[in-house]
Amino acid sequence: MTLGQEIKFYRKKKGLTQTEFGAVFGMSKQAVYSWETGLYAPDISVLLKMADFFQIPICMLVGRPGVYCRDQEATADHSDCTFVSKKDSRILQALHYLSPEEQQAIEILLHIHEKQS
Repeated sequence: MTLGQEIKFYRKKKGLTQTEFGAVFGMSKQAVYSWETGLYAPDISVLLKMADFFQIPICMLVGRPGVYCRDQEATADHSDCTFVSKKDSRILQALHYLSPEEQQAIEILLHIHEKQS
């Protein structure tokens, strides 16, 4: 999928209109439309904010395999990070397309439990 398609997918997954989504980032509906149609791409600072907003690694948003850091406070030398293969990246992306209930079922199946803060 293209960057615009990814943005649109995750925006809709959050149940937001283009106007509502744009407001989150201080942008207009027209800006969101231009991102989703591929006329323009958001600035990297906006992409980083989007990834945080969607709670996904930026490599998922831009459709590229990348680095997955096990800890959000990863060290600058990436000692707590691993490189994600293209196959792993596609699997991670597929997980984000699942409903929250389906994601929870997979977490249970894999014995993954998030720490309660």
